[in-house]
Amino acid sequence: MVKTLTKAKSLLPTNDSEAFYDQIEQEFEAIKQRYRAKLGAEDVAYIKGLRFKSRVFEVLGRGLLWTSRNPISFGAGVGFIWLHRNIEAIEIGHNVLHGQYDYFEEIPQFHSRNFKWKAPIDEEGWRREHNAMHHVHTNVYEKDPDLNHGLLRTNDLVPWQKSHLWQVPIYFLGAYPTMLYRFNSQNLGFTQKYREQNFETGNQGYAIVDVGDSTEQELLKRQYRSFARVIVKEYVVFPALAKLTGHSALKVLAGNLLADVINNYWIGLTIQATHFTEPLQDENAIDHKGRWYLSQLDSSVNFKGNRWQSILWGHLNYQIEHHLFPDIPAHRYPDMAVDVKALCKKYDLNYKCNPSWRKAIKNYVAVFWKYSFPSAK
Repeated sequence: MVKTLTKAKSLLPTNDSEAFYDQIEQEFEAIKQRYRAKLGAEDVAYIKGLRFKSRVFEVLGRGLLWTSRNPISFGAGVGFIWLHRNIEAIEIGHNVLHGQYDYFEEIPQFHSRNFKWKAPIDEEGWRREHNAMHHVHTNVYEKDPDLNHGLLRTNDLVPWQKSHLWQVPIYFLGAYPTMLYRFNSQNLGFTQKYREQNFETGNQGYAIVDVGDSTEQELLKRQYRSFARVIVKEYVVFPALAKLTGHSALKVLAGNLLADVINNYWIGLTIQATHFTEPLQDENAIDHKGRWYLSQLDSSVNFKGNRWQSILWGHLNYQIEHHLFPDIPAHRYPDMAVDVKALCKKYDLNYKCNPSWRKAIKNYVAVFWKYSFPSAK
């Protein structure tokens, strides 16, 4: 059954001529090629430096958790563990799996096909769901798995049920503490048959697409293994080592759990505050690269932050630039944003940017809350 696309008003220009799309494509492609030409030693040093800092934070955090004798040192240990897990999850892991460092032969460990994610997320499942589906069909109903949140209602095409009245508190209290453990479930929410019928796999012109060849059952096993590698390390091995060395296993367990929950809330709020935007997009946006660029612009929203905050947000506060140029190293997005904003001004395109993370979260919750009720239009 074909569903009528009812959606919030788009802020894109009404000009839909082929010539206009051609011009938009050329402009955005020029920005991308300009920054690709700049890639080099600076980018290699950046990602290697991040990994070094992440390891230092882990060592400091483990040591403080094991030896802490007061709430201050315990809290510092939790903080360093959180920094380590945060950097590994998004500024390194998420961005590497987009192929942002595939350009550099000297760092094969940071190539998207070789990378081992220090997060409870399977790499192949993520590339399939996130790169090949979400980044190609952003905000397209029944094609973007990020709109496939099971019990959630995030647009007016999802039939309203009484349970949706409770979706905001249930999600914030029940889903957010384990957010990273849930990401692959979005991919598995689409059956293999549905994917084969509805998703093209050759859209390299839009985003790096590497879906792998695992079956549904193999993906499920990979997902469980990704859970196990984190759970065993954080909640079995390190508490056991603490006990064997005469320290408190319970304190290490609690510290790791607290860091995990903080990280899940932080990343979940960052991602969804820049994704749960209106309007929905038409599925034929990929018919023309220029139109696709405009749909990415319309589907994303930024929020402001300083350099260090941006690193801890994985530079996802530059969500517009990320969706326009997902395979360019994210630390270059602040510079690219200047060019993108100038281009938007030139063509009278709306560049959506919240003044703060708090404001972005407030706006996201407002959308979420609106669709808790049947009359959302």
